Amino acid sequence: MFLSVMKLAAVTPMKTSDSLSVRRWQSRFCQWQPLRCFARRLLEDDRGATAVYVVLGLTVMIAAMGTGLDAGRAYIVKSRLSSALDAAALAGGLTMFDATRDDDIRKYFRVNFPDGFMGATITGPSITVDESNETVLLRASADVSTSVMPILGYDKITVVAETEVTRKMKALDLVLSMDVSGSMGESAGGGQTRLTAAKNAAKELIDILYGSAETKDLLTIGLVPWNAKVKVMVQGQAYNHSLRHSNAVPAFTNPENGQNQSVVWYANNSPVPLLFEPPSGWKGCVFNRYKHSDGDTNDADIHEGPTTVNGVSWPGWAPVYPGTYPAPGDPLSLLLGGEPVTGDDDYQSKRCGLAPKGSDCVSCPSVGITPLQSSKTAIKNAVNGLTAGGNTNIPAGLAWAWEVVTPAAPFSEAVANPTYDRDQAIVLLTDGINCPNYGDGYKRVFGSCDSNSARQKMDTRLRKLAANIKEQGILVYAIQFVDSDADQIALMKEIATAPEAPYYYYAPNSGALKSAFREIANHLSELRLSK
Repeated sequence: MFLSVMKLAAVTPMKTSDSLSVRRWQSRFCQWQPLRCFARRLLEDDRGATAVYVVLGLTVMIAAMGTGLDAGRAYIVKSRLSSALDAAALAGGLTMFDATRDDDIRKYFRVNFPDGFMGATITGPSITVDESNETVLLRASADVSTSVMPILGYDKITVVAETEVTRKMKALDLVLSMDVSGSMGESAGGGQTRLTAAKNAAKELIDILYGSAETKDLLTIGLVPWNAKVKVMVQGQAYNHSLRHSNAVPAFTNPENGQNQSVVWYANNSPVPLLFEPPSGWKGCVFNRYKHSDGDTNDADIHEGPTTVNGVSWPGWAPVYPGTYPAPGDPLSLLLGGEPVTGDDDYQSKRCGLAPKGSDCVSCPSVGITPLQSSKTAIKNAVNGLTAGGNTNIPAGLAWAWEVVTPAAPFSEAVANPTYDRDQAIVLLTDGINCPNYGDGYKRVFGSCDSNSARQKMDTRLRKLAANIKEQGILVYAIQFVDSDADQIALMKEIATAPEAPYYYYAPNSGALKSAFREIANHLSELRLSK
């Protein structure tokens, strides 16, 4: 009855009287079936529907905003995690060959991602180091607690980050300028001599720069051993007096003897031009280009290559002549108090005092110059061959390192005007102070190293020389080994590129020396992010 009435009402317009009858009937129906009547009214009533939609919409919007907030926190944590890994990997690359490498990595990671950052829980970093390929790979993850997403069943968000650093050498020309004077044969503690400690430290520097490779692109290393003088023969090449030769040059007045001259001489095993013919039995040493009688106006010892200073031409160097002093067994040795005793410096000074100023009255280094070259084995072999003896002439050692590291003659192995970025550097090591004395490269014009004024004059030469080298943009690393003389330490700080690490080090013992060489090697390396 009800359904049929409703159907009729839906399709046939009702009169007012008919509508009244239906309402009366419905009233009676509701009395008979109250529950069904209530349900019908509820279904037909559309009042308040908008409020339901608003509540449902707000719920969805709040959930979306909460999820975005949780996701945003996770993004911030991941970004910070990546940055911390980058910093840690770079630190690990710098100390790749140090025992503290892994500790350094963890320290830098924690500094850049402190515990409790945004409530995150960290796993890692895991550390994978490939020393052969010189890479450091770090990986870490972080769990970020959620605020709203738990209603969707997610209590946390896990983010993961990783980074890889590859040690990459910049183009580098490097010269090791090594003191091999007699004091380097003394003990450095730990059962080894100072020279042995220096050789071990230098070889570790070489290993760090080359890694496991025999050669590296755009990496060359040379060696200049020095004591009172420098042996300018190329290491490993024997001197043959019969192969000496002269080359014509523009006429000049020889600053050593005042004679007019139009040739310079060359030995078969050295590119260094000589002002005089190299003698038979020449050991390979030359004198510093300095004329004491003329003051500082024509001093070529602080300049590079064949040069003219204030009108005075220095197209070469004066060779040191051997064999012109009373040797052991010579009758003249009786005038000196008998035969020499090993290490008797007084005897050495007396016999040099009887020798002409152009003579080699103290030992020339046994090892010559190794020009810039690319073989790790070759440079390590040259370092291994170093022996100790003679006095200390730091300006000579630094000057010849300058000659070797630059493309100008006489040593021209360095590339002139390269099209790539390049560093040029000198690592200068000494265990003592400048010691002007018989047989030094300045022909003892400053007097004896027992005199403070004599030492100060040689120190002045060194300062001027270092200033010219640094002006060319060449990096100077200076290491003072064992000797703690305050004036000497101040001098070494002054000639270095900067008066603190990584350019200056005082190494009181072999362990500190090894650490200094290691830090210098790491400083010479440039790192880049590879991933």
